[in-house]
Amino acid sequence: MDRAWWKEAVVYQIYPYSFKDTTGTGIGDLNGITSKLPYLRDLGVDIIWLCPIYVSPMKDMGYDISDYRNIHPEMGTMRDWEILVEEAHKLDLKLVMDLVVNHTSDEHEWFRESKNGGISGPKRDWYVWKPARDGKEPNNWGAIFGGSCWELDESTQEYYLHVFDVSQPDLNWENSEVREAVWEIMRFWLDKGCDGFRMDVINCISKIFADVPITDPGNEFQYGLLNRFNGPKVLDYLNEMNERVLDHYSNAFTVGETPGVELPKDAIKYVKGGKPLQACIMIFNFEHMYMDIEKGKKCFYHRDWKLTELKNILGGWMEYMQEHDGWDSLYLENHDQPRILARWADDKEYRVESAKMLAIFHATGRGQEMGMANSTWTYPDLRDLEEINFYNAEAAKRPNGTDMSDILAQIQKMGRDNARTPLQWDDTPHAGFSTAEKAAPWIKINDDYREWNIRKQEQDPRSVLSFWKDLLRLRKEHTGLVYGVFRMVDPAHENVYAYTRTDEGEGVEYLVVCSFSGEVVVWESPVVGAWGDLLLSNYDGRRDEHEDEGEGEGEGEGDGDRKKKGRVMNLKPYEARLYYRKL
Repeated sequence: MDRAWWKEAVVYQIYPYSFKDTTGTGIGDLNGITSKLPYLRDLGVDIIWLCPIYVSPMKDMGYDISDYRNIHPEMGTMRDWEILVEEAHKLDLKLVMDLVVNHTSDEHEWFRESKNGGISGPKRDWYVWKPARDGKEPNNWGAIFGGSCWELDESTQEYYLHVFDVSQPDLNWENSEVREAVWEIMRFWLDKGCDGFRMDVINCISKIFADVPITDPGNEFQYGLLNRFNGPKVLDYLNEMNERVLDHYSNAFTVGETPGVELPKDAIKYVKGGKPLQACIMIFNFEHMYMDIEKGKKCFYHRDWKLTELKNILGGWMEYMQEHDGWDSLYLENHDQPRILARWADDKEYRVESAKMLAIFHATGRGQEMGMANSTWTYPDLRDLEEINFYNAEAAKRPNGTDMSDILAQIQKMGRDNARTPLQWDDTPHAGFSTAEKAAPWIKINDDYREWNIRKQEQDPRSVLSFWKDLLRLRKEHTGLVYGVFRMVDPAHENVYAYTRTDEGEGVEYLVVCSFSGEVVVWESPVVGAWGDLLLSNYDGRRDEHEDEGEGEGEGEGDGDRKKKGRVMNLKPYEARLYYRKL
């Protein structure tokens, strides 16, 4: 297997509005990020991914861009950004920007010219415009954030497309002028020192403009991704991106967000080997994030799930990618997902153990390093456009004054605001995120910040934060955890997720065992031979020998018989272990 720096890299996502406020406005800023670079380096981070920091009306928190070449004033200046990059590079940290080019804000000058210039205007076909069909919308697509994907322009009696919100019109990627404008934006930031891009919904840039099947007869417009994503020209556009831009910046890091790429065989064309023909060296797939959502419905409709479902998804992707020269990006949270603790484990009684278990299970970052959990929400607390639109749409279906606690419970469980609460630096007012005296933080601070904060955990060698540091240090020291061949262990077990990583070149093997149960689990390990040395566990005082001495080693057995049998692990609630042995 080819080795590369980006395969070993640890990426930390920063939601700038919620990271660190240095101006007292209640809004995070670029100087706040710069002030915390040593913290990120000490944590074990290699790459910082910044969510959008461009000029924006902030209807979708920066994913509605009105000026790609300037910094949103609330976050700082271009000079602040330049200092951030300079200081990051001094610490050997790379900085990756969010490239949001499927759509713009409706306040972008391009869209204003497209709309105000009329049907024959010079920028009309920079966006997707369609005439009415039988006096109504051009097709039956429902927007991700509610309603139709089409908005009527009264002056021309044509509709423009917005796959997301009405304030986010889709660019027309079939227009070569649009693509060239995107290439110029990319070169602008790369030339200024940006180290690459996370590409927002990049597989949405090609569509098939046909009706989709009616799966929700009660709605005129059908929610979903079909025909809006994964159109026939996505790969053509990405190859052109590579030829025109990325091929000239050999060390640029790229990862593409690709909702709707359901199977690894469909993803491999984007990521095979990270070779120059692919604009994306990795992608974010979403099947494990959709696993606990009712199929075909919005993210707020949570459903119960089984661990074997998760194994089939993640295990299937890992095995397929390694067999076909692909590479996975590993994540459990981001700015669009609620905190994983309550979703997959326990954020109350076993919060510490759960946070550490999930760290061993699938190492990522961004507030996870200190075990941040979902907050609690009332309607006035909500800031996310998707949550607000969902709440309002559900309220409109009910008589005035109807109790809406069930809808708030769905938002509480699955809403995006959970991932966007300010980072909890200490136990001072506003959790050390902001020194604001008159201005409250732009979004509520999680109520648990006095007990759960970075300063407190930095002083505790048994904290979740200290555990993350140990884990990331081990990951860098033991590259077999990165390059070793993945093999699922006991795939039918509904409480234990276990796998091995085998690096025959280095002559080592690792065994990862994670319990997803809040009860004690007695697991009969099918792994033959010795498990090796215990490198890491999320329970203090865990012995590094087998609990049941002699289990699988019956009296009078020879080596040949002994190697055919596994041993028993008595796993505590949400226990995780990482073993290491030489082959």
